[in-house]
Amino acid sequence: MEFRLRLVTSIALVLSLSGCSFVEEAFLSAGEKLNRAFPPSPQVRVAEETLQDLLSANDSFAVRYKVLREIRGLTCSQGMEISRFDSVEKIKTRPVSRECLNAQDEILLRYLQVKQIERRLSMPALRPMIELGAPVLIPSGGSAMSAISAAAAGVAVLQDGRGGIHSIEIPGGKLIAKLATNGRYSFSEALLSPNGRVLAISSGSREGLSFYDTETAELLWQDNTLRRLLVWLPRISAALATDANGKTVVVDLLNGTFSADSSPAESPQWGFELSDGSVAIGAGRSFSSVAYERSDNVIQARVVKSYALKSGYGVSPSKPTPIFSGRALLFVGNKELLAVDLQSGEESAWKTGSLLSSRYAKLSENQILVDSLFRSSGTQSWVLNLEAKTIAPAMLPSEGVGTISGLDGRPGFIRRGGGGIWFGLKVEQGKEESLQAFLDSRNLEEQMQKLNSMSPQMGSSSASVYETSPPPPFATIAKDAVLEGVGVYESTNPLPKGKGSGNRPGIVDIAVRPVSKPVILVLSSYEAVTWRITQGRENIKLILLSSYYPSTVEGSGDTRTVVMNAGHAYDRSSPSFARLRQAVMAQTGKDLQIFQGSYNGAKFSVGGK
Repeated sequence: MEFRLRLVTSIALVLSLSGCSFVEEAFLSAGEKLNRAFPPSPQVRVAEETLQDLLSANDSFAVRYKVLREIRGLTCSQGMEISRFDSVEKIKTRPVSRECLNAQDEILLRYLQVKQIERRLSMPALRPMIELGAPVLIPSGGSAMSAISAAAAGVAVLQDGRGGIHSIEIPGGKLIAKLATNGRYSFSEALLSPNGRVLAISSGSREGLSFYDTETAELLWQDNTLRRLLVWLPRISAALATDANGKTVVVDLLNGTFSADSSPAESPQWGFELSDGSVAIGAGRSFSSVAYERSDNVIQARVVKSYALKSGYGVSPSKPTPIFSGRALLFVGNKELLAVDLQSGEESAWKTGSLLSSRYAKLSENQILVDSLFRSSGTQSWVLNLEAKTIAPAMLPSEGVGTISGLDGRPGFIRRGGGGIWFGLKVEQGKEESLQAFLDSRNLEEQMQKLNSMSPQMGSSSASVYETSPPPPFATIAKDAVLEGVGVYESTNPLPKGKGSGNRPGIVDIAVRPVSKPVILVLSSYEAVTWRITQGRENIKLILLSSYYPSTVEGSGDTRTVVMNAGHAYDRSSPSFARLRQAVMAQTGKDLQIFQGSYNGAKFSVGGK
């Protein structure tokens, strides 16, 4: 008994002389000792300070982060014996792999950055959502190119002509923040969170997907394994994205983990939440409604129903719009608008011919705003009543400038013109008439205009002189074909180093699905791309190729390829896309009917019955 008392007294004396740090370190785990000897990177420590209030709480986030730190220490101390009485100073002298520490720091940093996004996603709207009225111009010095909006907040993001991105209040237009992006991004694929606090934007194959705080302009997270955000899912603290191969990834913002999506969508092009809480996700003529739920802290997907459009030929890759109080989805088809009833699967069609634009904005559950494309009278905006099948002229300012776009998840429209961007909802209308009567009348006007342009012009002699322009070189081939285009800035499948021209030459695969009409394929890129036809080359009548750096086509067999000097285009709202359309019309006499554009990509499919 006396011996034990002396031993305890001796240990107590040693501990008191060595200081409290020794006592504390004696009770640290081996992993935490290594973490203190080799602290995480400065970026990780800054992120820890930002989330200090959460890390100090005893919740699932703090517990999981503590586990991740322990894993870091244990992983990088494998093969190294650390005893209870080894001090942190002693461990500092041990040979620890810097490569291992850096890899584990990346895991910690991603978890902290993802948590910052989850935290903002759970906050109230950055600015309250105010219902829009008559069109309001937000001046931008004439440099505004396009804009997107939040679904449940009075926030929008503008892109200017110099590549800058600004968050603003709507409808007032007050500046919130200027985002310092790298200038290499695809604004057509940008997506605001419903509360307007986070902007997700594709930043190219090197940076991948970037997330910005729209209030502070802070770059929250950047992940080069992701390419595009499809839809935010704030109800379950998650999001759906696509990876470099176009596959869908479920991003769990609560746990900071990625998982492959079990829904049937292959290389999806769009997604959004439906009124019943499920998610519509799809590409081309196929889509599914999928219910995503969090159970036992794991996100699970259940396919509610799958759909495949049967009527018409081809659809635009742009996101469809819920109409009729969420009972149906509206698609842009080839010279028609198509709607699918989500309950019955029945399809409806509004024949628009080539006289109405494929871009529109939702004004109400049964009305959309759309432009006409008449050569005789220029561009005019119209209000189309889908339920009554009637059309009326829309009295809008700045007619003929810019392209109409819809707001995300709410009624209203965006339009460039007049030195800025117009936001609005209430539209004054003229006299209403049936859609069919309107189209018949305008078709007749167009035909008369053509006949008048072909009338004989009298010269100095008594003989009649007919001044006619030569027909486009491929007008005959295009007569019974569908013109479908694919545009990228660059490929996500690079060629081996030293091969190909440009900065980042790569390969893009094109699969042509079975078709009822042959296809004229228009391929456009900035970087040099080797376009590989992997399927259905017998369905292609002609290939029109345009790029900044020289591109090529493989696997097309005997199909002729014509190189156009029309630059590159992947954004339908850009001036470069307008130039590409003009070049296509000059070659074929017809406009592009279907176009898929993305900043980068590796695989696309076209055609389909």
